[in-house]
Amino acid sequence: MLQRRFLHTTSNRLNITTALFPGQGNVTPEIFSLTHHQVDDVRNRHYTDLINHAQHIVPNVPIAKYFSRSSFPSKEIQSQELSNTSFVQPLVLLATYLNYTIYKNITGWDIRNANYLLGHSLGELSALVIQDVILLEDGLNIAYNRGLLMEKVLQSPENRDKKWGMVALMFRERDFLSILKVCKEDCKLNIANINGYEQIVVSGETGELMEKLNKLDIIQKRLTNAKVWRSKIRKKWLQTEIPAHNPIFNDIKDELRGYFKLKSDTLSVPIICNYNGLIVAKNAQRVVDNFINGTSSPVEFTKCLESIITTNENTMKETEKFKFINVSDVTYGLTKRFFKDNDKCQIFDLIEEINSKE
Repeated sequence: MLQRRFLHTTSNRLNITTALFPGQGNVTPEIFSLTHHQVDDVRNRHYTDLINHAQHIVPNVPIAKYFSRSSFPSKEIQSQELSNTSFVQPLVLLATYLNYTIYKNITGWDIRNANYLLGHSLGELSALVIQDVILLEDGLNIAYNRGLLMEKVLQSPENRDKKWGMVALMFRERDFLSILKVCKEDCKLNIANINGYEQIVVSGETGELMEKLNKLDIIQKRLTNAKVWRSKIRKKWLQTEIPAHNPIFNDIKDELRGYFKLKSDTLSVPIICNYNGLIVAKNAQRVVDNFINGTSSPVEFTKCLESIITTNENTMKETEKFKFINVSDVTYGLTKRFFKDNDKCQIFDLIEEINSKE
């Protein structure tokens, strides 16, 4: 059996291990690499059958082709398909499920050995599926219909002629609280994700976003000249036309709730919720409620990471560590940056670990 750096360093049960689950903005080639190896090189029929079964559950979105090199679509087709959130959400959920399943089958490490599960947006649904609180089939159906409901809002008469987008704002950590306050209170920007002390993401109608960001530029110039801020805010428009975690999705919550069916009311591994950054130990329905409410509210990813540390730091021994394991280069990057100065925290990319040994 392959000996992994993560497995070796987490052999001590007293370490605090958190498994992370990516959101729909995490479609990169890396997320498919483990499955490509199993399907194309090892020719493992188990994964081929699982992918085909998943495709049968969501027949209107041809996601199966992404899990083999021989059928992997061109960049042009990817650009068309991945612009639809009803396509991306089941695709990412299935990729996440497969990655943790492959890692378990290769190494023997089970997700139930983690102390916490932490999803980023859609990843919260994946966290419920991977611990079998929601069946994979139901999870795919929820992800697909969540995407359809969001698309329906954007295609409504009042929204169909508008263009929508998301912008990542990056800055120095020392200015985090001040910049967040200015974005909320002075510029009235809709905060979609609070990803760390150096990055927040805003979403909205593109024309309105540009006006508010121009106002932010004016405030930034004044505050940097006065040496109140040391940051020059860098802005990056994300490749999406879906304004995730925006109040325009308030009205889909009740209909979305109707798609949820719990196999179990009790979590086997606690989940930290994006909606409020709180840890839910057992109540699966509470996680579902928080996930639904989070559809139109910010992803409080920073609060989630803080909760793990503050809940445990006073009871840990000096030799014990916080372990954060990822099956996405995006969540790996977020956690790596967040804990860059904390020597009690170790960040792992399980896909890279396996690929480096193959």
